[in-house]
Amino acid sequence: MAGVLQNVNAPHANANKKVAGSIRVGTWGKQSGGPQNNWSFEITEGHKLHSIKIDHGDGVIYSLMFTTEYRGELYTSKKFGGWNGGQTVSQVTFGKCEELVGIKGSVGTKGIYTIISSLCFETNKTTYGPFGGTTDNVFSLPWDNGSLVGFYGLAGYYIDSIGVYVKARGEIMKIGTWGKSIPAGPQNKWSFQLERNNHLNKITIDHGDLIYSLMFTYQCGQLIRNSDKFGGWNGGEKVSEITFDDDEEIKAISGTVALSRGTYAGHTVISSISFVTNKKTHGPFGNVRGTPFTVPWEYGSFAGFYGLCGYYIDSIGVYLKANKC
Repeated sequence: MAGVLQNVNAPHANANKKVAGSIRVGTWGKQSGGPQNNWSFEITEGHKLHSIKIDHGDGVIYSLMFTTEYRGELYTSKKFGGWNGGQTVSQVTFGKCEELVGIKGSVGTKGIYTIISSLCFETNKTTYGPFGGTTDNVFSLPWDNGSLVGFYGLAGYYIDSIGVYVKARGEIMKIGTWGKSIPAGPQNKWSFQLERNNHLNKITIDHGDLIYSLMFTYQCGQLIRNSDKFGGWNGGEKVSEITFDDDEEIKAISGTVALSRGTYAGHTVISSISFVTNKKTHGPFGNVRGTPFTVPWEYGSFAGFYGLCGYYIDSIGVYLKANKC
């Protein structure tokens, strides 16, 4: 039996509405629009995402609809986007033990409009898509299994932008990583996590053709402390430092993933990275080549970085926390 999900916002609802206890990650695509363009879909507590209906064409996602399941009944959202209809309708239906663990996509243009041109939905079982048509302006976002609690963005004739609501099981959750996915051993794992009320003062980046190492300086009360140096087992070529103001906080990172070159060639590494704050963009550091990635998140959510390393920084992910407000 199907019905209309009452807790889903209408397409003109405020996309900046905060889902309780969640963290907004994204958006990708168009970054501003009128209130009539905001859309937001929340998975009601106790519901399971059952299916996603995608109306798409050649290089464009026209609209999205979501169906959840609760106690044997199906609840379908309104249609988001698609003011001028579409060409092909596809539906992704998730199995009983299947959970979304990531999205991939690309951003393009349709006439004068910036749009989402393609989407893939990654689960703990498989990948669905791509739907639409891919461009070189790609994005990807993996997250902890079971963390997704909704989607949001801008829409009109098409899906103009998309982001996700995620929720941590505890106080902190992980998004990512980008780069190498399997460690050679436990010695390759690295992690830097800020405690609440600590402030990140500085990042030291050892770089050249790629990112050799990262080190973080942070303030704990009146004490200034340094983290371990992560990566850089064979040294680097150039050292850069980012010093943050007292009221400056990281709200996004972007970078590229490529294969190392030279003496230790052929390893998947972070070849370049930039840190975006509420004040400016620092970087890029390294060599911008390979597959790009970019991930913005809700201001006030940043809690640290983690990943894999060895001779170089092989991968990077982000710790996020929900704001108390």
